[in-house]
Amino acid sequence: MKKIIALAAISTAISAATITAPAQAASKGLTELKQGTAFTTGSVMGAIVGGPIGMFIGALGGVYVAEQIKQVDEQEDLTVALAHTEQQVEILSTELAARNQSLSEQEARMAELQALALDQLQLQVMFHTGSDVLTEQGRAQVESLAQFLVKNPTLAIQLNGHADPRGTDEYNNVLSHYRAVSVQQVLESTGIEPDRIAVSAFGSGQSNARRGDLEAYALERRVDITIVQPTAAAMAMGH
Repeated sequence: MKKIIALAAISTAISAATITAPAQAASKGLTELKQGTAFTTGSVMGAIVGGPIGMFIGALGGVYVAEQIKQVDEQEDLTVALAHTEQQVEILSTELAARNQSLSEQEARMAELQALALDQLQLQVMFHTGSDVLTEQGRAQVESLAQFLVKNPTLAIQLNGHADPRGTDEYNNVLSHYRAVSVQQVLESTGIEPDRIAVSAFGSGQSNARRGDLEAYALERRVDITIVQPTAAAMAMGH
């Protein structure tokens, strides 16, 4: 009976000591305090109840309880760390989604500006009277265009050949066609696929020059080069 009373008193004292430990103790220190309390309680209770043997058995029990306390506290720490990690992942995911949205909007805007620029872009290659041979300057223009098309493989071009009103319609139609073909051949020789090039010939049918105006005639001996978007290119080529 005395052992039981002593056991209760010691257990109460140890519990009180545990409760009055500083509330500001760190998580690791608190865990060690719990483990030490469990070990001490087991040892003392075992000694009172069963003497030295009881003390040994009680100590083993205290070690087991202390280990269980440690595992519970470690599990709590892992749970807190996992929750923090999940929160960080959610924040990063939100930021990434916002950046992707901004990038998509910028790409869409760039596509609109590019389409607008292409719609307004038109080049002209000029020829000498009665000739379908590219001048040195004209060849340089076409080669520069080819480099641009190589870097933009989704684009295509429309070549429209023209002639001034001198000569017969049949002659001018053939001449304007050969002028457009001359440009086409240079483009293909630099690696532009034939199915990206559409060729048309108008002869002198679109001439606006007054009869005898040689300066105006010079502007009508040309090939108009228009860069087109894929959909427009498909329509021009009959695809």
